[in-house]
This record gives sequence, C-alpha cells and structure tokens, in this order.
Amino acid sequence: MENTAFLDQITGGLAVAIFVGGMLMMFTTIFTSKK
Repeated sequence: MENTAFLDQITGGLAVAIFVGGMLMMFTTIFTSKK
C-alpha cells in the first residue's frame, strides 16, 4: 500500500512538473517572439 502511494505521488509530481515546464516554455516562446 505504502509503495503504491509513493509511486503514485512520484508519477503525479512528474506529470505536474512536465505540464508546468511545457506551459513555461510556451509562455517564454510567445513572449520572446512578441518582443
């Protein structure tokens, strides 16, 4: 049980990190092209 929860947390954190990273990269690209 504990192991699954731990793995679940890591997977969720990774997904959030990738999502935020993609949004940041998109935002920077748009911001730089506008400049």
